Amino acid sequence: MSTRGRRGLLAVVAVAAVLALGLSLGAAAAPRCFGAAARDRVHPCTNPTKTVVPSVTDPHLHDDLPCKALPVPPAVQAHGVGSCAFGVSPARAVATVALVGDSHALHWRAALDVAAHARRWRGISVTTSMCFYSAAVENFVPDARARCTAWYHGVSAWLRAHPEIHTVFVSQNAPTPVVVGPGETYFGIKSRGFERAWTGLPKTVRHVVDIRDVPTSTNHLFDCVRDVAAAGKQQPGPACPFPRSKALRWDIAVATVRRLHSKRYQSVDLTEYFCDRRNCYLVVGGVLTNEDLDHINAVYSRTLGPYLLRKVSRLMRSW
Repeated sequence: MSTRGRRGLLAVVAVAAVLALGLSLGAAAAPRCFGAAARDRVHPCTNPTKTVVPSVTDPHLHDDLPCKALPVPPAVQAHGVGSCAFGVSPARAVATVALVGDSHALHWRAALDVAAHARRWRGISVTTSMCFYSAAVENFVPDARARCTAWYHGVSAWLRAHPEIHTVFVSQNAPTPVVVGPGETYFGIKSRGFERAWTGLPKTVRHVVDIRDVPTSTNHLFDCVRDVAAAGKQQPGPACPFPRSKALRWDIAVATVRRLHSKRYQSVDLTEYFCDRRNCYLVVGGVLTNEDLDHINAVYSRTLGPYLLRKVSRLMRSW
């Protein structure tokens, strides 16, 4: 496919996501360099638009990619474990993958759905609010500890009962706090928690792919984007930068992948589609990246799909 063809395909995918979520593109039909495509180093392009999709005030801003609810096995009902399906149908699937974690895993579902369709994967989403997939949930603050520990053990049982899942994608809110006891360290608790969870997965799970947590934002940036877009004189992204040093949080899961040094545990980092060397941006390629301070919205997540696919395909060469 030609460079122009690839760019056109990315635009079509992104626009389809916008329409599926009930958002409006206004007068634009198929914007060039829409969303994450504007930061594609392999096929560079420029999007000069001064508009933003979705707008900061769009009522559908917090909508997730649709996902078909699945029956809850009796063995995990008491643990609060629910699941839903995305990607291709079981009849078309050549493999099954799972997306597991807290809301910072859930917001990757739209991106992973793009990869799933390209790879003919059936995806199963197993996520819940506030609880990441790690034994470190046992060190959460008391009001979250019981629920998240039950969910963690329930997901572990669920994965053992689903040997068809060959790859588990995880992501999590990087700064989630844990209680640090005497002789312990914050890094040690969280890193060992990830290691215990991942190494304890059934052997049927051949690969664990951690997706690095995304940059954070501020209320001031949202106000800036709203005001600049309303004025219509500047591009909201470049006009509202946020220092990379403040936007990126320490992600111990990524450090744990490096420490384990195994082809079973790998990570992907899509920070380059939010940030350059100095700044991160709340608007990229005419698309608002976030739905709030630290969650990406489904429209931008969808435009990240081809680049998540690219990075995962590179990992798969070693599988």
